[in-house]
Amino acid sequence: MNDELLPREKALQYGISSLNNIELLALIIKFAYKDRNVMQLAEDVIKAADGFSNLLSLTYEELVAIKGIKKAKALEIMAILEIYKRLSKVDRISEPELNSPGKIVEWLRFQLSFSHQEEFFVVYLNARGNIIKSEVMFKGNSRSSLVGIDEILRKAILIKASMILVAHNHPSDNVEPSNADLELTARLSEASSMMGIPLIDHIIVGKSDYFSFKNHGMLG
Repeated sequence: MNDELLPREKALQYGISSLNNIELLALIIKFAYKDRNVMQLAEDVIKAADGFSNLLSLTYEELVAIKGIKKAKALEIMAILEIYKRLSKVDRISEPELNSPGKIVEWLRFQLSFSHQEEFFVVYLNARGNIIKSEVMFKGNSRSSLVGIDEILRKAILIKASMILVAHNHPSDNVEPSNADLELTARLSEASSMMGIPLIDHIIVGKSDYFSFKNHGMLG
């Protein structure tokens, strides 16, 4: 049996969940390239992402740089990853989850998409924990001079938010807060409290870990 058909035949016989990570990707890639069979191409894609768990971080440019991954195939893979991101999004963070930051970290990871640069994410919530609006507001790094606290609070007032949660990613995966993170959080917590729209947490998200200011008792 041709190696390229193995994942397809296995899925048909035993179900799609029977495929391992490489076989799943091979099923999407479908075709070999010169001296690289489809399973090897799947391994190349996983290697480019620095592991299967980091596939969401792959860019179109990184995919087409892999020998054997053409433009159309790269777009197909990107489309599948985007569908997964959208299906993983939620419209509500329940009240218990607001008190357990670890439960919302995976959701935040989808929003931040394992970006290669720092992104500052703001979640506006009503009194019941429903998300009114969530968005990446700033990119680059979290230096307090670059994050507009006034802009965050102005939007909170306009959309009648009752509380806010902020997060940003550390692409280095070192989630310890920097001096700039500490300064920003203190300023935002103080300003939001004065406006009656409390900051309920600031979460630093890494690929494998996270840091919650709330959990560490570091909110004013």
